[in-house]
Amino acid sequence: MKIFLKSIGMTLACASLAATAQTKPNVVIILADDLGWGDVGFHGSDIATPNLDRLAAKGIQLDRFYTAPVSSPTRAGLMTGRYPSRFGIRKTVIPPWREYGLDETEETLADMLGKEGYANRAMIGKWHLGHARRAYYPLNRGFTYFYGHLNGAIDYFTHFRDGELDWHKNWESCYDEGYSTDLLSDEAVKFINQQRADSPYLLYLAYNAPHGPLMAKPEDIAVYAANPKFAKDGNNLTKAELRNCTYAAMVTCMDRGIGKVYEALEQSGQLDNTIVLFFSDNGPAGEGSALPHRGRKFQEWDGGVRAPAFILWKNGLKEQRIVDQVTGYIDVLPTLRDILGVKSSPQKELDGISVYPVLKGERDSIERDLYLGCGTIVNQDYKLILPGQNPQMKMVKEDFFISYKDDPYENENSKDANPQEMARLKKLVLEYDAIPAAVDESNYDEGREGFKPPHEWKVIKP
Repeated sequence: MKIFLKSIGMTLACASLAATAQTKPNVVIILADDLGWGDVGFHGSDIATPNLDRLAAKGIQLDRFYTAPVSSPTRAGLMTGRYPSRFGIRKTVIPPWREYGLDETEETLADMLGKEGYANRAMIGKWHLGHARRAYYPLNRGFTYFYGHLNGAIDYFTHFRDGELDWHKNWESCYDEGYSTDLLSDEAVKFINQQRADSPYLLYLAYNAPHGPLMAKPEDIAVYAANPKFAKDGNNLTKAELRNCTYAAMVTCMDRGIGKVYEALEQSGQLDNTIVLFFSDNGPAGEGSALPHRGRKFQEWDGGVRAPAFILWKNGLKEQRIVDQVTGYIDVLPTLRDILGVKSSPQKELDGISVYPVLKGERDSIERDLYLGCGTIVNQDYKLILPGQNPQMKMVKEDFFISYKDDPYENENSKDANPQEMARLKKLVLEYDAIPAAVDESNYDEGREGFKPPHEWKVIKP
């Protein structure tokens, strides 16, 4: 009888643990690459993004979601909840010929979720946080599964970067054939279909689209070549028309893949308890549109750092609305900590804040100042940009103070509008600019000449 009762007790305990695990939401973070504010239908674009439009309408549109102006810094801040300037990843990305990566002492989002019972944590897509040592690889940064590429700007069809294959499954080279956007979408669907209903998971799906090189499937290009908004004569495209059609095709292909991922979540029966967050890593380059905002990728104008973004979670959020809370990439980790009720303190002090109270409708807004890097800081009402910090902002010759209420598109320097606030923000931004970095950051091209990548981008350095 004692053995029987003990068995019943163990069964009940296991059932209780399973129920507890089921209450934790799955986390799906979808990141676009160089997608502009004006490149999605829900912001008025002519590019077809029906799936993103549908999801944005269902969830909460994050109208003032900020990123860094370039890729690697945004990814570093997303993973850590800390300003990327602390890691020496501030002004540029990690290029193929660079040997550093995300500081090994930083706890990542995947590390945190692993401690909270998320047994399966997939990184699918573009990593771009270090490739020269195995210590920088996703599988050593808290993820349990990796499928994709380590560098940016790979060939969409061959998956090569600098003459070597950069396509991997966990530690090994992967020879899957196909258009990279489709492969990543299909792998994400496969991962979702493999998950158990009683175990929460993390899926970080980081597309390389629509980042250059401009490459799309011919059938997708043909759709836009036949669209008079993109081409006058579909049979005789100008170079500019071809580029615009190709870019639009890349965005639509990504949107189609996101639709497949969402459908897989629906079919899994777990959609209602899944947090889905979408945003772009920075503003557009080349053919993309940041309109109506000023600026582009590499710049701290809103066009370079204000991303199209939305979040859905039926079980936990008051959805179908637009919020103008100033938030961004470094807030993702602390917000998830808040949602999950994580009790342990983070290993290092976080720069981001939890915006969960705003998302669930308990507060209208949270006052905060958000450092955007390179002499720039923003809050709900103002932005300050200091000159000389970012070579891509040469047009800024003096302290540039923006009052969003009077000038939402950053056309005028309102430095006399609120001298006290301007002085306060300048003091803050100078403190942030002086943050000592873990490594010295070199210019992008330094070390490029004569560089030869390892065979199939596989390294043996620990």
